[in-house]
Amino acid sequence: MSKKHTETVDSKLKSAWQIISRMYNAEAAQYGGSIAIGHFLLNIDSDEGAYASDIAPKLGMESTSLSRIIKALEDEKLIIRKADKEDKRKVKLILTQKGKENKELAKKIVRNFNSEIENKIGKNKIDEFLKTVNDIISLAEEKNKILKLG
Repeated sequence: MSKKHTETVDSKLKSAWQIISRMYNAEAAQYGGSIAIGHFLLNIDSDEGAYASDIAPKLGMESTSLSRIIKALEDEKLIIRKADKEDKRKVKLILTQKGKENKELAKKIVRNFNSEIENKIGKNKIDEFLKTVNDIISLAEEKNKILKLG
C-alpha cells in the first residue's frame, strides 16, 4: 500500500510547521513583530545574553545568515551588541529591557499554544509525538553525517 506524497512524514512535518508559522506570524504582527524575531529572542538568555554562533544552530541557520535579523533587532532596540572582553572578534547579544519584554510576550504566546495543544490532544500523545520527532531528528542527523563523510 503506497502513500500519497502528501502523506509522507517529512511533508506532514513541513506542512504543519508552515501552518503554525503563519499563525505565529499573524499573532506576532499584532505586536509589530515576526516569528523570526520571537524565535531569536527566545534563544537569548535574559541575564547573560548569547553569541550569534550559539543561537544559529538552535534556529537551524548558519551564523553568517543572522546579520539581517541581528540588525533588525538592533534597529528595534531589542538587543545591543557587546564585544567579548577576552576575544574582541566575538560579540555577545544582550537583550534590552524592551527585548526582555518582547521575549516574555513570545514565551507567553508559545506557552499558550502548547497548552491548547496539550488540552486538545493530551499529554501522553504529546509526549509520544515529541519522542517520535526526536527519533526522526536523530535519524536525519545521522544520515547527514554519513552524507558529509561520503
